[in-house]
Amino acid sequence: MIRILVLESETRLRHAFKTMLESAGYEVDIALDGADARSRHSRRPADLVIADGSQGGEEFSGARILAVPGGGDPVSGAGVTHFLPKPFGRDDLLAAVRVSLGGQPPIPSVL
Repeated sequence: MIRILVLESETRLRHAFKTMLESAGYEVDIALDGADARSRHSRRPADLVIADGSQGGEEFSGARILAVPGGGDPVSGAGVTHFLPKPFGRDDLLAAVRVSLGGQPPIPSVL
């Protein structure tokens, strides 16, 4: 299963991300800040990290990073592979996640 780590400063948005992504079949972990995210990623690496603009510069070895900056937040960081500016809807988020993952489905198909 594709694992996504969400690093978002706003509590309400963290929970919205978790709900939307889990309903689409992704495994989701939530981090409260950069240090928490690095610790969680080192214990169980994520395939994708979704990080808000204030957190987007973190390094996550082996993971792609989807930056989701607010209105005036800068998008930066060596590992940022894609970005989706706020505000956005569920369909926009899921499309950006699929693109960030290179088109991988949430649950690998069984042959």
